[in-house]
Amino acid sequence: MSIKELEQSVIDSGIDVVKKLFLHNSNHFWDDVVRQLNKATGYDYIHCEQIAIIAHTKGKSVVKSGEFEELKRIQSVLKEINLKTEIT
Repeated sequence: MSIKELEQSVIDSGIDVVKKLFLHNSNHFWDDVVRQLNKATGYDYIHCEQIAIIAHTKGKSVVKSGEFEELKRIQSVLKEINLKTEIT
């Protein structure tokens, strides 16, 4: 069975596929990014700061992994201040 067939069988079987929400580096004020991450995720300040540091230094950072609907909710809060995000 090929990888494509396996992926399709997982999708067809109704099992949720784990997705990742990424935050991309942008030109926002540091405190605004950290506060918005806290608002969106409920993570403590230090965890939000770590996500922002990784996004700043590496270009992008995983905010959270999980079900698409939860990630979409978090993404919508991050988009309130036009942060660059993607779900893959």
